Amino acid sequence: MAEIQKKFMDINVKNIKPFKLHYWEIDSGRPGPCFFINAEQHGIEVMGCEIIRRFCPVAAEKIVKGKFYLLPFSNPPALWNRRHHVYSEPGLPKGRGQDNMNRGWPGNPEGHEIEQIVYIIYETLAKEATHNIDMHCYSFFGIAFAGACDNEETASFTIASALPLIVINKREHDNLPGGINKIFDRTGRPSFYTEFSGQYMLSEKQIKLGLRMLENCSKHIGMFDGEPEGTEKSLVARDGVPAPVPVVAPCNGLFIENGWEPGDYVKKGDILGTLFSDSNLEIEEVIAPISGLLTTYGCHRRLSDVDLASMHPYADKGDLLANIREVEK
Repeated sequence: MAEIQKKFMDINVKNIKPFKLHYWEIDSGRPGPCFFINAEQHGIEVMGCEIIRRFCPVAAEKIVKGKFYLLPFSNPPALWNRRHHVYSEPGLPKGRGQDNMNRGWPGNPEGHEIEQIVYIIYETLAKEATHNIDMHCYSFFGIAFAGACDNEETASFTIASALPLIVINKREHDNLPGGINKIFDRTGRPSFYTEFSGQYMLSEKQIKLGLRMLENCSKHIGMFDGEPEGTEKSLVARDGVPAPVPVVAPCNGLFIENGWEPGDYVKKGDILGTLFSDSNLEIEEVIAPISGLLTTYGCHRRLSDVDLASMHPYADKGDLLANIREVEK
């Protein structure tokens, strides 16, 4: 069993009180990959923090070569703010544009405060790493997925995660400019990002998906013995794959869900829920138009990750209630 070393980076940047940014290092003492795993670039995306905490002793027990850097809290100032960014305001997903940590990689020692923090993390941990997983969370209305660039080594690393949905896009369509995944891709190092289902919260189901993901990817690159599990159950969506089929409200009404969750497989004709009309007290069933995987489910609108009104179950005619990706069962 390898030793778990708890280390820290001294963070002393403008406009933020100095603090120590803690991480774990687990070194097998044998040559191999350097796997950097990080979470909580955004203060309301905390699922990955607990996934990393639980993974740490597993990594120490199972590592056979290489080294792990585990950073559960990438952006403590945003965590303390209990919002998306360090300067986010209530009801808004973002503060000032520069606040978004995932726009600032590889950082700038002379930049604004978040770029300075990113620079310290990059120089201390990410610069040496050969592989990376960057964990995020979005609205609980969506399926957990992994997204990556479309090159063979990165795609196979991502598919090993066995998350329910794997999205592989061409480089020009990859995730956001300045993101850590972009930096890794430009330097020829496999990296992908995840979106787990639910912000402001810890879900046991999602945490277990994340733990399997980290074990699978560690096996894939030879840091653990064994083969990844569950990859045959993932839906892999690449450029050119048909888009999901939207299911919208046929009328106004309160959308009463029927017990489904994002990631469930539904059959054509299944009842997704009912709309309870406030205008005539009638109900109308919402039926799955195709068989496939629910990639979103529930009445929600833009900003449903940060705004309660956007999560209200009352639907206007045409509001999105679900997305279904066609897949054979």
